[in-house]
Amino acid sequence: MELTPPLPRSGATPSSTVRSPAAPQAHRVLLYYALEAAGRSLETGDVQAVFAVAELDAVTVQAVVTWITTAGDPSSVR
Repeated sequence: MELTPPLPRSGATPSSTVRSPAAPQAHRVLLYYALEAAGRSLETGDVQAVFAVAELDAVTVQAVVTWITTAGDPSSVR
């Protein structure tokens, strides 16, 4: 699953890029999908955590999605 990186502001240098306002929403969708696929029912605290994690950068969110996906896969247990 690939994430779209944040879009740079026009005229911005690579070191001064800004996240798209839609990035956290897209991250929440990815996180909810991963949790649902792992069979995790969400409680109030889980929803708050999803919102907090969704505010992080795309690389971090992808790592969390990968952890959730791996945790929900019984063949990945060592």
